[in-house]
Amino acid sequence: MKKYKLRLLLYCFSLIIIISLLSLSCMNTWSMIYKNKQEKQELEVKYSELLDKEETLEGKVVKLQDPEYVAKYAREKYLYTSEGELIIDLDNN
Repeated sequence: MKKYKLRLLLYCFSLIIIISLLSLSCMNTWSMIYKNKQEKQELEVKYSELLDKEETLEGKVVKLQDPEYVAKYAREKYLYTSEGELIIDLDNN
């Protein structure tokens, strides 16, 4: 009878250890899955932002292929003048 109780105790202890190890493994796997889902969501947001930026840049490329736009841009941005034009700076400083 004593051997039977000892054997039963050993089986129960082994079962508890196995269940604990499986639970820890499962929890670790679930935490990795959750972490990967969060990272995927962040990357999808970043990807959509980059797609929007790409569209904006493609629009600028199309505009910069027009010589009139380039001339206007150079005048505004770099104070470039053509023959007979004067630049008047109205800076309040």
